[in-house]
Amino acid sequence: MVFTLTAFRAKTLFAPLVLGMALFAAPAGASTGDEAKAFVEDVSQQAIDIISDKDASKAEREAEFRALLAKTADMDKIAAFALGQYLRTPTPEQKAEYRELVETFIVKVYVTRLSDYNDEKLDVLGAKTKGDSQAIVNSEIKFNNGREPVTVDWWLIRKNGDFKIFDVNVVGVWLAQEQRSTFTTVIRNNGGDFNALLTHLRKQIGKAETGEISDISAAN
Repeated sequence: MVFTLTAFRAKTLFAPLVLGMALFAAPAGASTGDEAKAFVEDVSQQAIDIISDKDASKAEREAEFRALLAKTADMDKIAAFALGQYLRTPTPEQKAEYRELVETFIVKVYVTRLSDYNDEKLDVLGAKTKGDSQAIVNSEIKFNNGREPVTVDWWLIRKNGDFKIFDVNVVGVWLAQEQRSTFTTVIRNNGGDFNALLTHLRKQIGKAETGEISDISAAN
């Protein structure tokens, strides 16, 4: 599924992000920039190793990918960000289930989507930083079949001294931003009922499990 945005929606969704990106205008310093690039290289290689392991079952690959995600992404921040103005809407029980569903959904989509990995290569091209606390790492996926490379940008934030993934931009779409738009729309269209979002996520997980959803940005 090819994802598109109307001009108005794109402006309202990405305007705050564009302003934030201006903070990354300076080239990365040797220490922080090299650290950020090394982090992306390591995480991407680990993900490739997990997903391309043909000797492991899908359940085993999902469990390993979940562990990698927990270690390398700030899932609490991602999940909270995606709720937007509805961050304080859920009860503690709803919030706990939501957090689990978001992580499960990401795991299901990526393990399913990348299960046919055929030695495509991710090259890290460069990095820009905001002090020592954040970095944008630019990369591209190169294919062996002659297909044009796909650009992938990684937004990293510092947490407890280490870099963590906050968002990933694939061919121009910031995925956490897109999920925020989707999640808040689901809640708003259901009169502020947070259970509607939980139901939506359960359905999306079911579709991801069967391969009906092969891209996070297509899950609307």
